[in-house]
Amino acid sequence: MRLTPGPAVVSVAELRRSERILAYRIVRAGVSGGSALIDSFRSHYELGEEPRKVERRSTVIHMGISIYLDEGVAHRTAQRFPRLGDFVAQLALTASNGFNYARTGHPLHLTLWGDPIKLSNAVVDINPVWDMR
Repeated sequence: MRLTPGPAVVSVAELRRSERILAYRIVRAGVSGGSALIDSFRSHYELGEEPRKVERRSTVIHMGISIYLDEGVAHRTAQRFPRLGDFVAQLALTASNGFNYARTGHPLHLTLWGDPIKLSNAVVDINPVWDMR
């Protein structure tokens, strides 16, 4: 994330003990408990995919996943980029799971790092992408 001219700076945060973040992730599975959902929480790096956009400049971003702090933003993004998935999962992220995040991109976007299994266990709801036609 560029804050000033010069080298890019990414400030990674750790969830504080009492902190709980409700976030949304575009996923490819509509039910909990399967490998397709777990794979939806793997980074492009972990999946062996080529870096895209800012990931080309920042390996640390390539190793994270995108999440959104607003459900509507997640659904609109999924509408614009259908290959990302047909569902939006709501996650309740807590400090006890070792999740780290950085504010990257627009104000309602975070890059998140964490164990894909723990992330899939943090899912509290999954809904189909809204039809916004």
